[in-house]
Amino acid sequence: MTFNKYHDFLAILDNVNHCKLKKDKSICQCLTMLILQKMKYDLLGNIVIPKDIKNFNIPYMGSKNKIAVDLLREMLKVKPRAKYFYDLCGGGGSMSFTASQLGLKTHYNELQTSLVKFIDYIFNRLEKGLKGQYGLFPDDFYKFIDREEFMKLKNEDSIKGQFARICYSFGNNQKDYLFGDIEKTKHLAYDIVMFRCEKSLKELNNLLGTDIKISNLPTWNERRLNFAKQVKDRKYHEIEQLQRLEQLEQLRQLQQLQQLQQLERLQPIFTTSNLSYKEVKIDTPIDETIIYIDPPYRNTAKYIEGKDFNYKELDQWFLDNKYTCFMSEYNAPHKVLFEIDKLSLFDNSKEKKKVVKEKLYINQ
Repeated sequence: MTFNKYHDFLAILDNVNHCKLKKDKSICQCLTMLILQKMKYDLLGNIVIPKDIKNFNIPYMGSKNKIAVDLLREMLKVKPRAKYFYDLCGGGGSMSFTASQLGLKTHYNELQTSLVKFIDYIFNRLEKGLKGQYGLFPDDFYKFIDREEFMKLKNEDSIKGQFARICYSFGNNQKDYLFGDIEKTKHLAYDIVMFRCEKSLKELNNLLGTDIKISNLPTWNERRLNFAKQVKDRKYHEIEQLQRLEQLEQLRQLQQLQQLQQLERLQPIFTTSNLSYKEVKIDTPIDETIIYIDPPYRNTAKYIEGKDFNYKELDQWFLDNKYTCFMSEYNAPHKVLFEIDKLSLFDNSKEKKKVVKEKLYINQ
């Protein structure tokens, strides 16, 4: 049971007032609380963000996965009656997926064609009920991708190419291969976890002098977690080649993609486009619309489609827009609405990890 508006709630209360429960205040109060728990809106008509909302996203450089709920909460304080959400530089989709879970009719736009095709591909498979032996994607997607194959796939405008860039690129930069000199051990570990490969298990244990076992757990993600636990519990960290082995990064990325299977119910309110942010048609009511843009950040590592991004043009579009617009950035010449700490993996100083102040700007 879901109620989308305040007057739905009033109508139900009116029915309660005409039933035998009218004189029993305690029962009426309990019923009222149960109704409110199921509602997406509070008594003032403002959207309520559920505590159990899922953090879905495609692994992507600059992802808002960890802070999407925080950002949307601030936007909804400004636009409490919002029904429409436009994500104009959608990237990995974390903001769009979060907004659509709140019941907002969501439009995801992204300039990178292969990424839009990838999201459309996922929704198409969900709609048709297509699944492989190992999960959401065709079986051949689950074979380990080595450096040589990655270098070929990374330049392909194909679903498999985008898959490789997502799961096998360093820091999700979509251009550099994930593994260095530990590629062989990672390959062996992957086959052990994904395919329960006895040959790979024997080779890995002989190579590293370990006694890792194959797990009988039913899913590869459960086996991934079990493998990491074995490495940690047996204190193999003194073995240099195993210092990062417990992570199995590409399987962690793949698990994030697997979780997108739960998005099937969002299809009716989720649309996509492959345009410049300025070309997206927006004709919904101003007071019911949130426009959000997360452009390539100024003075940071370049995105694939961000090489010649015109920030002067963006800033003018932002200020002149008749709609209430929000922008994520580190440093932009606009009014700051909200700030939050975020762990950044890459910047021009080449530090691997750094806590930065993520800012949400508003054009009002």
